[in-house]
Amino acid sequence: MSRAALAEAVNVNPQTIGALERGNHYPSLDLALRICEVFGLPVEAVFSRTEFTPLSAELYAREKGKLP
Repeated sequence: MSRAALAEAVNVNPQTIGALERGNHYPSLDLALRICEVFGLPVEAVFSRTEFTPLSAELYAREKGKLP
């Protein structure tokens, strides 16, 4: 999904989405919940206080038997 499409879906400008992606801006609770609703995911699957591991690294580790 593009920044523009997500911004439109949650009623903010695309620059806000870019700032969120870069970590230059933290969303309000309302905005965080709207973003999660767009993707049908719980808030903890989208936002975290610690940086997420890249999905490719996680999948590679599973293939090598290093993760459950």
